[in-house]
Parts: sequence; structure tokens; C-alpha cells
Amino acid sequence: MASGKPDLKKAENTKFALDKFGKYLVQQSRANLTKGKKNVTKNLYNSLDYETKVNPRSIEFDFLMAEYGEWVDKGRKKGKMPPFGSIYAWVARRKIQFKDNKTKKFLSYSQTASMVMLKIKAKGIDPTNFYTRPFQLGYAKLPEELRQAYELDVMQFLEFTINELNKKYK
Repeated sequence: MASGKPDLKKAENTKFALDKFGKYLVQQSRANLTKGKKNVTKNLYNSLDYETKVNPRSIEFDFLMAEYGEWVDKGRKKGKMPPFGSIYAWVARRKIQFKDNKTKKFLSYSQTASMVMLKIKAKGIDPTNFYTRPFQLGYAKLPEELRQAYELDVMQFLEFTINELNKKYK
């Protein structure tokens, strides 16, 4: 992992451990979306990503996804009406049209969306945990991996520094 002069500010091993965690999260979250049939437009699937930034005094890890991903992951509690535009688009993309029981004619997408919205308001939407579950599983493994990676970064830095001091003062 480390190449050339070790620099604690680069924290290459720590970054590597976090990158491994990020790749795992993206891969597992995408697999869960596909298995759960929550992947019609692929917008959420394609938006999944992560960033690892090593700064002089901190290390940042951000998991990125489309804004509505939180609703897909955590679900929606009953009692609140979802936005019409989102539900209408969802119904139209899937070509869902309910039938009127009396006339046996198909309802419009707008009428179908309204009925779906009322159902969501009454019953809510179950969480998928497409992201939460892989995060919990990956995070359980992360502390030891991260500790070992950081320890390796520090040891390489100290070894390099001691060797440089020995060269300078011998």
C-alpha cells in the first residue's frame, strides 16, 4: 500500500480499509436494490457511491445516494401523504393502472396514483434496509480492520522517521 516516503497525513492503509468498506457498501446495496425489485429506473442504483478524504487532521467517509434513497431504505410511516409527482411518475413508469370495479375500465395514471397515495397514507411503506443492513454488517467488521490499518500507517511512519534520524545523526 505505502509507496515511497510514508506520510501519516496520507494514511494510505486507513484509506484503503475505508475504500474497501465503501466498495462493499455500494456492491451490497446495489444487490439488495436489484433483489428487492427497487431498480426500475436505475437512478438510485447508479447514484450509490462513496468518498474517502484524508485531511491533515481528520479522515472523512461519506456514502452518497439520491435523496429519495433514504425513503426506500427506511420506508414511510403511516399518516402522511407522499408527494403526488413522485407517486405519479412511479405508477406511470411501471404502467400500473387499476380497474374500476363497476365499469371494468382502467383508471388513469393520475387516478391510480391518488389511490396509491391514500394507501401509503393509511398503511405506510415497509423499510427495505437495502443500505442499512450492509452498513451494519460491514461496520461490525470495520473497527478492527481500521485499527490495524491505522496502526500500520503509524508504524511505517515511525520506522521511516527513525531511519531518517539514524542516517542524519550517524
